[in-house]
Amino acid sequence: MKKTKAKILFLIAVLLELIGNFIISYTDGFTNPVPSVICFLIYSASAVFFGFSLKEINLGIAYAVWSGVGIVFLAIVSVAWFHLPLTKADIIGLIMIIIGVVGMDLYGSKDDQEDAIEVKEEIET
Repeated sequence: MKKTKAKILFLIAVLLELIGNFIISYTDGFTNPVPSVICFLIYSASAVFFGFSLKEINLGIAYAVWSGVGIVFLAIVSVAWFHLPLTKADIIGLIMIIIGVVGMDLYGSKDDQEDAIEVKEEIET
């Protein structure tokens, strides 16, 4: 599997997880059957896509990005959709999460760095 395909599968997994997180608020503690089944199916599909993407993506970085995007997205949805407040500490924490995730993603894993070095060496020769 190519890295680009893995990243697309990862993006699909993250989007499905975000949708599942949004829908879970309508399950009423999984007592409402329709949203509960939809939520279960979406989370299951998300896990499958995430698993496939891990053939090419480093687990530690993928999980950090997955978690960070989910936390930030749900904080924004909580404010915009559910009208829940964010404190200064919440905002500072979200900024720190964004900085950490972006930093991990930008610098990548050791494998990503080694791949980049190999490509650079191939280009130079």
